[in-house]
Amino acid sequence: MARTRVRRELTIEQVQRWVATFLILAVSAFPLGALVAVIRSIVDDGRRSDGIMLLVVMAVIGIVALGAIRLVHRRPAFAPWILLGVLPAVVAGFCIL
Repeated sequence: MARTRVRRELTIEQVQRWVATFLILAVSAFPLGALVAVIRSIVDDGRRSDGIMLLVVMAVIGIVALGAIRLVHRRPAFAPWILLGVLPAVVAGFCIL
């Protein structure tokens, strides 16, 4: 028995929210990628503590980005989901340090 899938039309406001979401992701992803390169070169120079501080900055940028996305979608900014913003910093920490 085949299920029929019901397509739901998106309103202009919903499309605007998703566009804003992708813009927030793009704007926050660029500094995260740049910080990974900077941390790599700093750690290679022997300044490990500076690299750790930049990892903290990466985590803050990720949390702020996810909080902003939640606000765009009219959800509370502070929720357990925003802790996923720390994930890029954790991955970079394991790969670089």
